[in-house]
Amino acid sequence: MLLDLSQIVLLFIAGVFGGVLNSVAGGGSFITFPTLLFVGIPPIVANATNTFAACAGYLSGTYAFRREVLKDRGNLLKVVLLSIAGGISGSYLLIIVSEQQFVSAIPWLLLFATLLFIFGDSINARLQTASSIVT
Repeated sequence: MLLDLSQIVLLFIAGVFGGVLNSVAGGGSFITFPTLLFVGIPPIVANATNTFAACAGYLSGTYAFRREVLKDRGNLLKVVLLSIAGGISGSYLLIIVSEQQFVSAIPWLLLFATLLFIFGDSINARLQTASSIVT
């Protein structure tokens, strides 16, 4: 698929704004993923492209916050293993579902991500409170 100059410029602008949003608060994929779909990139390819493009930012962010990450060494292995399991599970699901199934799921996935983005801190605080009551 060849993109014209206006699509390339649009993707560049979305990439810049998405990167800035990721560096400030996270959620840059709310800009970049829909832009990839808008210019005609197939949904599964757009998802993979979006994820791959964000990887450099995730790695540099991890490096930048390495001292904060290492403060919680007790949970580091658990977080890494859960991240790997989630990545493998998500990759497998993208391989086995049809493009139409993925397209049908996109609005729900974006809604779920939006709700987590908005209420994540509150949910995390409640879960931590609940886990401290149980233990």
